[in-house]
Amino acid sequence: MNEQPEFIAHLDTDGAICLRKAFDAGWVQLAREGIERNIADPSPFFRNLGENGGGFLSDMWSRRYIPEFERFCMESPVARLAAHALQSDRVRLAQDTWFAKRPGSSERTPWHHDTVISGPFCSVWVALDPTPRAATLEFIRGSHAWGKALMPKSFFDESAKRNAVDQFYADFHGDKSRADAHEFGEIPDIEANRDAYDIIGWDMEPGDCVLFNARTIHGAPGNHLKRTIRRFVTRWVTDESTVAMHGQEMIDALVGAGLEIDLQVGGPVRGKLFPEIRVGDD
Repeated sequence: MNEQPEFIAHLDTDGAICLRKAFDAGWVQLAREGIERNIADPSPFFRNLGENGGGFLSDMWSRRYIPEFERFCMESPVARLAAHALQSDRVRLAQDTWFAKRPGSSERTPWHHDTVISGPFCSVWVALDPTPRAATLEFIRGSHAWGKALMPKSFFDESAKRNAVDQFYADFHGDKSRADAHEFGEIPDIEANRDAYDIIGWDMEPGDCVLFNARTIHGAPGNHLKRTIRRFVTRWVTDESTVAMHGQEMIDALVGAGLEIDLQVGGPVRGKLFPEIRVGDD
């Protein structure tokens, strides 16, 4: 793209940046309304990740029937931000998802990075509620450049105990039976040794977003506030992106949900579920 925003250098160095007031109040309200509609009309991917029926809710690929999400993905500034991050004038929407952590939901989003796509891959997390630093998404600065796909302990030890959140990430981040486990490293126990890592995160207001390389290690604490914290998330790729060699489980999940897709391991990300958006100069 001809236009190179100043944030590109910081994104390349840190792997994650916070952009203030990237989305106005109208877009924030639209995403909130979409989440409420989606809760009332969940897809096969809807999850309550809270223990004992608690309040950590999520759904994926709902854009296809939630009009608020469709408008947000296609008309808001999000595609342009992704295009700048991926330095391409054409991007594809790989996934739309959202997370709502209700008051008292103590489940932590585990430290992980997203490895099911090979090649260019970024995420845009939009805050829909005031989110203090103690409750926000966190990153290990520069970890996108570590050069190795890392998996949680449960990837290597099938007997490891998994809660609902761990199982969710296992379902969509690859199965050891699909790939050579020696290709992967293990996510370190970051929580047990936080001072050893350069952890970054931000206080966020509605409309702020975090834009990050999907391979930057990230995680989030539970919600110990007295109100719900909601985030709308989109993930983006380019024509050079392909399904990773351990991505068959994701393909199986999409097919199992009845979605018409034409994906294969090692192949490009294409099809109606992954629309291309051209972002030209204004």
